[in-house]
Amino acid sequence: MRRNKDFGDWGEEQAAQFLRRQGFVVIDRNYHAVAGEIDIVAKKGGDYYFIEVKTRRAGELANDLAVTAAKRRKLGRVVKHYCFRHNIMEGSLISASLMVVADKLTRTVQFRLAVLY
Repeated sequence: MRRNKDFGDWGEEQAAQFLRRQGFVVIDRNYHAVAGEIDIVAKKGGDYYFIEVKTRRAGELANDLAVTAAKRRKLGRVVKHYCFRHNIMEGSLISASLMVVADKLTRTVQFRLAVLY
């Protein structure tokens, strides 16, 4: 179990670095609320991005960027909580899923970003 958590933590770090290279400012990580957690909160321009990170090994079967409807609702509640706590207007919010795919053999990392709403 610890090995999977370490891999997930590594994936989140890779995702944060990727976002920074793309011009995002990472303003929060692993934000916890009663309703759940946001992996990464980032900002680019005037928009806030609430990122759910999925880390996969190359060759693993995965629904690319799949976030279930229940997970989306949960993420929406956490986003509202975050915005309330940080006085952020809801007009500039974007939720996204970022998949990190790591290939240990070739030592490559791929990123796939999809907007949820």
